[in-house]
Amino acid sequence: MRGCVLLVLVGLSGCAYVTREEFLDEWDSDRDGFPIGEDCAPNDSGIYPGAPDPRGDGCDTDCGREPDEDGDDWPDAADCGPSDPEIYPCSRFEVPGDGIDHDCDGLDSQRTDVCSGIDPDYPDALPRSCGEEG
Repeated sequence: MRGCVLLVLVGLSGCAYVTREEFLDEWDSDRDGFPIGEDCAPNDSGIYPGAPDPRGDGCDTDCGREPDEDGDDWPDAADCGPSDPEIYPCSRFEVPGDGIDHDCDGLDSQRTDVCSGIDPDYPDALPRSCGEEG
């Protein structure tokens, strides 16, 4: 005679399916459209791959999508000194007469125009504090 084993599980309840809300709470808690594995700041909805990234605020809001070799918070494509962290648009390191255009305005002198620091790819982006919920 063949036997059969009856298993009784006590204390387990729920179902194997989750609601959309439960899924989003677990995998995209900040609801920015990027799951934990892709989002460099899974708890901040203003920081995600490809987000507008104002320059000079020290925050990498686009999760490093734009290469920045020297880490000066200006993407290499917009940086006139992509391998020198003191040379970038609006640099505070400009010294008149030193032979180096630190602020990328084409002159070896203090900038006379206002430098906004706004990302040229996202002109409406505003600087924010790192970790500030967006």
